[in-house]
Amino acid sequence: MAATTRATLRQRLSEAIGDYQSLTTTSASTGTTDIVDANLKNLPGGGDPGAFEEWYALIGAGQTNGGAIRRIRSYSPSTTTLVVEQAFDSAVDTGITYELHRYHPNDKHNAINRAIEELYPFIYLPISDETLVVDDVLSNSDFETFSDGFTGWTEVGSPTTVTTDTTYRMHGTYSAKVEASGSATAQLTQAPTLNVNAISQKTATFKCWVWCDTASKARIRLDWDGSNLEDSDYHAGQSEWELLDVTVSVPSTATQVKVICEVDTSTTAYFDACWLAVEPQFQYTVPSSMLNGPYKVLQQNSDTNPDGPYYPILPETAPVTGRRLRLIGIGLLSRPTTDTGAVEIGEPHVSMLISYAAMFMFRMMAASSAIEQSDRYLTNSQIWSSDASRMATMSGMKMPKPSAEGNHHVWHMERDGESKYIRFDRVRYGAYTGVS
Repeated sequence: MAATTRATLRQRLSEAIGDYQSLTTTSASTGTTDIVDANLKNLPGGGDPGAFEEWYALIGAGQTNGGAIRRIRSYSPSTTTLVVEQAFDSAVDTGITYELHRYHPNDKHNAINRAIEELYPFIYLPISDETLVVDDVLSNSDFETFSDGFTGWTEVGSPTTVTTDTTYRMHGTYSAKVEASGSATAQLTQAPTLNVNAISQKTATFKCWVWCDTASKARIRLDWDGSNLEDSDYHAGQSEWELLDVTVSVPSTATQVKVICEVDTSTTAYFDACWLAVEPQFQYTVPSSMLNGPYKVLQQNSDTNPDGPYYPILPETAPVTGRRLRLIGIGLLSRPTTDTGAVEIGEPHVSMLISYAAMFMFRMMAASSAIEQSDRYLTNSQIWSSDASRMATMSGMKMPKPSAEGNHHVWHMERDGESKYIRFDRVRYGAYTGVS
């Protein structure tokens, strides 16, 4: 999918409204409030004192002071030095790329984000979500959410390292890297809220993909009460992914159903794409990023191949326990918060986005300006509005919606306030492992 960074979108918008200069400093400044650039004399007005007063300087990303925006207090043609109102964190060195803007760059960023919102669903982000697993009761079971630890998981045994990993992963973007220190066994555990009495004697299945390069050092477990545990086989240690499995009846003495991903001493292992199922789950929350849809709900063909084919669920049948679901829908394009952040579009949609952004920017400025300036800004806004309307009529500009599939007697949508849910229609009384 094409993508365009916020820095490029800001440049395109600035060039469109005649407000863009990209320069490079020619000397190091002696203080933290100066920018020295001999090339300033080549700009219109560059020989006049105060030519760039009340403009804005933005230091390019990836450099010292990168991303900093400062308002310019004064300009000296004799030394080609800009003096800013607020000091930078450090002195601006020679060879630093920066931009000059008459309008505040953040106003341009806000206009770009507003245009993204207003253009939906004319232009949208296609979403193919594969985070839901049939009957899974674990949270963050793909280990995709991490903030000082994996959300929903507890670290046990003081592991040396618990973090995300992108090199070894089975599905999605990340796996969980767990490194056991010296003589201690390391664990990631989770105990979902379940009515243990209601599921007594029912079959619990816990599966997880595990990667390890040492035999008999990594496994998964089910913990019923802190001392009564059921274990999977150990990983064979062949430096590849194995799907480990614990399937057993919930004992009548169980006080909990806790899953454990375990690594033995002085070993590193990776865990990914796990799930725990005990009884049928009929309702699944649609990801909030999917504003429209799902238009389709597909089911993984085999749980031994997470990246394999997905197919529609056959009419009058139920989804299969442990199979991953693929939801097809649409949502908003990303609204980047950094210059390196990207919006998932290319041409010709970039041009249309820029027209909308210019329209919103001048409309916003008209609302906060004096009357004599407001009329000029409104005129500019109307010009860009006409350009945006013209582009909207161009062939192929509007993105077609994904095709929908029939879901008769398979699943239907429900809403609860802002949340959307998929509910499966087939009645199931136990773990459903095949099509009847």
